Amino acid sequence: MTNNNHTVANVPLDVDVAIIGAGIGGLATAVALRHAGIDAHVYERTKVLREIGGAVVIREPSVRLFEAWGVSDRFHTEAVQLKGIKVLDSDGKAIGTIPADLTGEGNAYSVHRADVHALLLEGVDRQHIHLGMESVEAFEDGDRGVVRFADGRQVRAKVVIGADGIKSVVRKFIHNDELIFSKLVVLRGLAPSSAMPESMPNDHLYRWGQDARSLLLLPLRGGAEVAMDSVMERDTPPQDLWTSEVPMSELLDFFEGFDPATIKLIEAGTVPVRANPVYEREPIDTWSTAYITLLGDAAHPMAPRAGQGANQAIQDADALARALSGEGMTNVPDALRRYHEERAPITKKMQLASRLSPEIQPLPVGE
Repeated sequence: MTNNNHTVANVPLDVDVAIIGAGIGGLATAVALRHAGIDAHVYERTKVLREIGGAVVIREPSVRLFEAWGVSDRFHTEAVQLKGIKVLDSDGKAIGTIPADLTGEGNAYSVHRADVHALLLEGVDRQHIHLGMESVEAFEDGDRGVVRFADGRQVRAKVVIGADGIKSVVRKFIHNDELIFSKLVVLRGLAPSSAMPESMPNDHLYRWGQDARSLLLLPLRGGAEVAMDSVMERDTPPQDLWTSEVPMSELLDFFEGFDPATIKLIEAGTVPVRANPVYEREPIDTWSTAYITLLGDAAHPMAPRAGQGANQAIQDADALARALSGEGMTNVPDALRRYHEERAPITKKMQLASRLSPEIQPLPVGE
């Protein structure tokens, strides 16, 4: 997990590019812009920079970008290339194997979200990351985007990029819609790979169970750990929007009657099980104004079924950096229009696909 409390006393408030949010999307954008020779500053509301969460599946197009940006060494150390997807019933009987390449994009890798966050952080100038900057409003003033923070300060920029997640403050300036609770809660835990059955090498994605109860297993940390994800249906979300701790007894009760190996794996958990309610938004037709744009979950939040949220944010970052490079910074409105035209059709298709049945199945990819 990344844990960095670096901040700068004199925060620059007149910059070329202001990125709001230091999650995977925001840091990927900072790395991509730096690679393109564009100066960008990141403004993050938290006072300690860290990325929590569980496993993510990173696909080949994102890995190629990591390599182009010079941040791939740590990725290849931590990530596990998935050799396939194995489906088992609740008794542990093998049903079948599906290729890991569900989307037609090439290899797929399982990695902890915190490890992706850490490798991107290594590609950003730490002096350009400003913590404790809680944004409360975004607007335009002449030929600048402006973001106002909770302490009254304002940053003015030629480009403001809202990478501030599904609760995006920047999005409200463009489209003031409401969060939609999907009535799904993802439970996330970790266990040592030594708790896996000998017949299940930790280099595959496993889906254990086929009814409303299923356990998804993904390898992490070079195969030393395994992420355990399951989905529960709830009419109302946990009290905390993002995470709340779930007693292990509740998870064990949920999987009562499953293969005993499942119970052993859950009992071997090394971290508290966290409940992450899944929220969605409807696709929107406009991501940008003249000098303000959106990226990642701020633009197109996705349910976790498609395994594409992090990938699409990373690929947004690349497209935006390409649009702003060269003459892009001299005609920002045109650059943001080109960025939106490239990315919106692809991400809309993925966003809608992420709402499909939780059954593992091929997903569409844009041209």
